[in-house]
Amino acid sequence: MINYVIKTHTPGFQPSKPHLFALSKGYNAGRPMKTECPNCFLITCHTQDEADKMFFLLDGLWRSQIFRMQLVGSVIPFLHVHEFSKTINRYWKHIHESENRVERLVTAFAAIEKLQNEINGLNKLLDQYKAIAYIDVLKTQKVEF
Repeated sequence: MINYVIKTHTPGFQPSKPHLFALSKGYNAGRPMKTECPNCFLITCHTQDEADKMFFLLDGLWRSQIFRMQLVGSVIPFLHVHEFSKTINRYWKHIHESENRVERLVTAFAAIEKLQNEINGLNKLLDQYKAIAYIDVLKTQKVEF
C-alpha cells in the first residue's frame, strides 16, 4: 500500500519529502500538478517512486472525470479531503493488482512528458522566429504614423 499524507496546501510551504499537488476547487479538481497554486491539496509521499505513481493515478482519475462525481458546492464546486483520499485508496488497491503494468506505464508517460516539454520549447522558438520575421518584413521603424 502506498504511504501518503494529504493536506490543504498553505502557500509558500515547501515540504522536505517528495510531493505533488492536486487542485481542490473547480471543475478541474483532482488534477495533479508539479507546482503549487491557490486552492490545492499537498500530497506528500515517502519516496519519489511513490510520488510518481501517485501522479500517474491522479492524472488517470482526473482524465476519467472520476472526481467530478464527488464535487460539492453550487457556486464554486470543491472536493472534500476525506472523499479525495477515499477515492485514491479505492483505485490504488485496484491498480496495485497489476503492478508491472503500472511501472511500464509510468515510465512511458515520463518519456511522453519529456517529449511534450521539448515540443513546447520548439513551439516557443518558432513563435519568436515568426515575430522577428514580421518585424523584418514590415520594417515597423520605417513607417511613420
